[in-house]
Amino acid sequence: MKVLVTGGAGYIGSHACVELMQAGHEVIVLDNLCNSHAAVLERIARIVGRSLELERVDVRDTGGLREVFARHRFDAVIHFAGGPAGASRRAGLPVG
Repeated sequence: MKVLVTGGAGYIGSHACVELMQAGHEVIVLDNLCNSHAAVLERIARIVGRSLELERVDVRDTGGLREVFARHRFDAVIHFAGGPAGASRRAGLPVG
């Protein structure tokens, strides 16, 4: 299966990418890297023995998402993307 993983360069998303790739799936990561680093994808590739593609797009960018979906035909999407940790506090939302 071809799987899009939003937030795939983050802690939870990167672990999901490893598991998916080890199970034989093709993984495309969609991440704007605001809370992560591209080096994470290099580490994933080292662990699983093959590279994965990064689409550096913010999940809130509808135009960017349209372009990604126009280039790829996904069988599944797994959503792990999130904003900066302090965003909820700054917005006055309850945390925890």
